[in-house]
Amino acid sequence: MDDRTSRFYEQIADEQLSSALSHEGSLGLADLIVQQLQSSQGSETMDVEVRSASDHIQLSPMLRLPSVNPQEENVAVMFYELGDTPIPRAHGLVEQNPRPVKTNMKPFEFPHEFTARLTPYAKYAARTLGTDPAILIAQAALETGWGKKIIANERCNSHNLFNLKADPKWAGQKIMKQTFEFHDQIPVQKIAWFRAYTSYQDSFDDYVYFLSTNPRYANALQQSEEPEQFIRGLHDAGYATDPHYSDKVMRVFYQVQDLMKQ
Repeated sequence: MDDRTSRFYEQIADEQLSSALSHEGSLGLADLIVQQLQSSQGSETMDVEVRSASDHIQLSPMLRLPSVNPQEENVAVMFYELGDTPIPRAHGLVEQNPRPVKTNMKPFEFPHEFTARLTPYAKYAARTLGTDPAILIAQAALETGWGKKIIANERCNSHNLFNLKADPKWAGQKIMKQTFEFHDQIPVQKIAWFRAYTSYQDSFDDYVYFLSTNPRYANALQQSEEPEQFIRGLHDAGYATDPHYSDKVMRVFYQVQDLMKQ
């Protein structure tokens, strides 16, 4: 791995750690130090941003996910085979654009690979939202550590690029995972359910539907043509409680822009 790639991962690991502490974390100082050291060595233990369960909209059930290599240990999982209805499209708009072909993809290794492989899906979603695809990839990169921290277990990859939680109304597949949340500025460790999809395309589709059907994000969508205003609008509306979330996304956004030019 070259110096530039190493710096990519060091930066995103630092930002994920501070983000988790200000928004979800509940680790002692010693645990935090160990966790960050493990992250720099390729550990799969770090958690990242998640959305509040109360924000989520019920979507149609998904197909059973295929088995993949282990990516997370000590994680409980429950599968529901509830049919094969596809995810609803936001206001019927997503269907107007040609869809990228779904494929079973191998794990992400590098930021440039993460960017290149997700660009078709991001462009597709960005056309519906009226924003820059680079800002969507930047969000996904921050949420998942450039694809290395996607919620998964020994049986499946959740394909959850935006770490959307599964509330009781969620009818699709879900994975239970340990996470961290702040209550009255006190970090508390919790177990939460997260949505699981059959593909990264479905993750983008759900994200589009989630934003488009949630009134709290209407103002952000009205500013979607300007990536920075869009992400700050989402942040102001409560998309994340990390006070530096939008700044972090914007830093990654500029990196993604450079990668998309290569």
